[in-house]
Amino acid sequence: MTPTSPIHDPSRLSAFSVVACGLMALWALAWLAGPTLLSMAGLALNPHGHADLYAHGHPFVDARSWWGVPNTLDVLSNLPLVLAGAAGFWTLRGRTLAQPTTNALRVFFAGLILSGLGSASYHWAPDAGSLVIDRLGMAVAFAGVLALSVAERVGLRESRGFLPVVLVLALVSAALPHLQGNVLPWALVQFGGMGLVVWAAMRPPVAGAVGVPLAGVIGVYLLAKLLELGDEAVFHATGEWVSGHSFKHVAAACAALPILGGLRRQALGDNAPVPSAAMG
Repeated sequence: MTPTSPIHDPSRLSAFSVVACGLMALWALAWLAGPTLLSMAGLALNPHGHADLYAHGHPFVDARSWWGVPNTLDVLSNLPLVLAGAAGFWTLRGRTLAQPTTNALRVFFAGLILSGLGSASYHWAPDAGSLVIDRLGMAVAFAGVLALSVAERVGLRESRGFLPVVLVLALVSAALPHLQGNVLPWALVQFGGMGLVVWAAMRPPVAGAVGVPLAGVIGVYLLAKLLELGDEAVFHATGEWVSGHSFKHVAAACAALPILGGLRRQALGDNAPVPSAAMG
């Protein structure tokens, strides 16, 4: 069994306060100075919210349409995200978990469903408005996984207060590229947020943790990012059968697997039980 630390560890809470306050300060700087910094860097976003477009007018390489579905594979490859979120809610049925953990899991699984639907909407008709819808779903999922990381490795009380804050910041960040042309807060939510998960993963679970292997979540995120960045390269490597971005959607859905595995082990009694004092 993985060693656990007390629910309230002063040294751990102090370190978390420093990390969280540092990220929020960086977010505020990105929000206030982002447009200026982007302008100085010469980065101008087109209406799709991206720097470059392909000759067919879309930011992703695979624009094939079958059965009347535009950008077919980039649309349909979002189905695993919806299924993963639904599987998460099904797994939570009847489970007795600490309330902050349950809240974080519900937000995460809802975010997977919203990400799948929002991304499918965006790829069906890529434009600035549908990109916001796509990113709003991702923002919900990010907030859920960040709050879950805090619940698992920092403390349940801290996760309860952290979830609404990070959810609001993530949702605002998702809209700012369209409203201000400012992508820096959104980039910070993604990369700074995953930095927080990496920091949390280096600490043992707190008492009452589900036992989610955060390293698995981090690995899936890195794989999804590599597939996204290699969109065109993967497309050509597969004989123009499927693009990296389509694979990215499937990889992103796999972020639910380490979490569902942790819930299954907890249900089988392989993880430490939740102390009654932590249930509120």
